[in-house]
Amino acid sequence: MTATQVLTTRRASRKEPRARKRWTPGEVVVMVVLGVLVVLVSTPVLYALVNSFRSYAEITIDPMGLPTSFAFDNYVQLFQQTDFPEALLNTLIITVATIVLLIAMVPMAAYGIERMGGRAGRWLYVLFIAGLMIPFQVRMIPLVKGFDDVGLYSTLTSVVLVHLGGAASFGILLYCSFIKGIPVEVEEAAHVDGAGRLRTFWLIVFPMLLPVTSAFVIIQALGLWNDFFIPLVFLDSSSAGTINVAINRMVGLLTSQWQLIYTGAILAIIPSVVIFAAFQRYFIKGMSIGAVKG
Repeated sequence: MTATQVLTTRRASRKEPRARKRWTPGEVVVMVVLGVLVVLVSTPVLYALVNSFRSYAEITIDPMGLPTSFAFDNYVQLFQQTDFPEALLNTLIITVATIVLLIAMVPMAAYGIERMGGRAGRWLYVLFIAGLMIPFQVRMIPLVKGFDDVGLYSTLTSVVLVHLGGAASFGILLYCSFIKGIPVEVEEAAHVDGAGRLRTFWLIVFPMLLPVTSAFVIIQALGLWNDFFIPLVFLDSSSAGTINVAINRMVGLLTSQWQLIYTGAILAIIPSVVIFAAFQRYFIKGMSIGAVKG
């Protein structure tokens, strides 16, 4: 076959229409359900976004209307006339401090429990898992009383410590299941080379835990950023609170600053969306590995 014939054959094959993929009834049902879920989830967000550009008068007169202009007056007013900037900073401090402490402590604790083994290791593991079974409402009043006695009530430290204690149990459960899959021979080789226990963990074991660490960080970061109840309980009215507490305080008994509430809600959503979008593949990878190991 000559070069001209080959070229003609390739052009003819390109012109042939590709067969369309036919959707099965199951796929159609799945796409319809997904479409409905997308509408249900996105509608409140779009509604808040639209109203964040409307004035208080426009919202009260026509709650379902569209903005007459896309001015950023509400965003400027939110930062200049409310405690939202301080609340935003408090939320950032609580989230970052808690995540750093969790990563510094929980993997090592899980490593110690798993490598200790025996009856003592099992009892420590059960003790941590028991923390998942006790509702926060049961521990709330004793914690408030204890922090008040030591002078930590209504401080960011109290919120960080409460979050740290609540997330530690879940972290132990998650990390222990991953550490079981790490061969002990790798650590023994590091010991032979002269590495101590602490150096072996951070240089050999911890890099192997990056998939579960990424999933753990995303879950906890989203939960910490969006938390409302714990800051509401442990930060009194003298503090600006966190972003969700600050937004809640804009709701009055008789009147509410709806234009600022919608604006604050949009600003509170943006970091969560950015964090999950940036680390989505790591989150899915960590969860899939956890399912296989489990």
